[in-house]
Amino acid sequence: MKIKNILVMLVLLLVACNAPTPQLLQAMPTQPAVLLPATGIRYHFVTNHLLIPATQEQTQAYGLNIDGDPQQKSENLFGNLLTMLVAAAPGLELQATIDQAVNAGQIVTLHVLHANSLVNDPKASWSIFLGQTAPSAPRFNGADKFTIDPAAPTNSLIAGPMVNGHFSGGIGAVRIQMVILGAPVVVNLIGVRVEADVTEKGCINGKLGGGITAEEFRSQILPALADGLNRIIKANKTAATTILQVFDADRNGVVSPAEIGDNLVLKLALSPDLDLLDASGKFNPRQDGVKDSMSIGLGFTCVPAIFTAPGD
Repeated sequence: MKIKNILVMLVLLLVACNAPTPQLLQAMPTQPAVLLPATGIRYHFVTNHLLIPATQEQTQAYGLNIDGDPQQKSENLFGNLLTMLVAAAPGLELQATIDQAVNAGQIVTLHVLHANSLVNDPKASWSIFLGQTAPSAPRFNGADKFTIDPAAPTNSLIAGPMVNGHFSGGIGAVRIQMVILGAPVVVNLIGVRVEADVTEKGCINGKLGGGITAEEFRSQILPALADGLNRIIKANKTAATTILQVFDADRNGVVSPAEIGDNLVLKLALSPDLDLLDASGKFNPRQDGVKDSMSIGLGFTCVPAIFTAPGD
């Protein structure tokens, strides 16, 4: 496909997606504290599938109303960006690289649900922790043992009700791990909301949504994208031709984070779509009218796991 046709297709896709309308991580803005329920059972889970949006349908499916706007608009700018990348370079294996990392125990995401009942509880809470790399590939059968990474920050609780086996809560702050095109990345999410259908056997239909500040998006996500694309360029000459045509502006055979950020088409999808911080930098959604963060929506499923978490 010629470069002109690719760019035209990307512009059309951007309209269809309704787009906007390793470095040090930034500190997460402080968010309101949430107290644990006085009573309840603590259920321990581990993510066995982390689902990344690579199509318009997945972008919509994993999106959540992150900034709490009254229109209940579902936001997932990250999904729009990845959808456009796949359109620009068909054949990119986004989900496969994450599956490999999760199945090998390289990405360990641990969850604690605190609730009186997995059916109905108006005061449940959800916590997410980064786990240490597993010494061997997990079997995800409920007998896997994990350890919370002591170097990771203590993420805030996400409070919400259990209604007919469905948890829906927010807001919170969470540090998460991902792999983008084989490149690992760790990011801080603010304004985090979580939804999932839960039983003692685990969770399905999980959604994890939040915002990443524009500064951190450019310092963490863009380098990971560039690293991933350059890995493909080295390994796949067929894919390299299209990738270089679209993203290698200086024609030096390497894609840089700046070239992704300044790409004429992707630049439209890299504009912040959320106002989560006020003028002082504190978490205070929709107050100063300045869009300062990008929305991210992911899917997940989880199964029981064995680990010790704060409060156990």
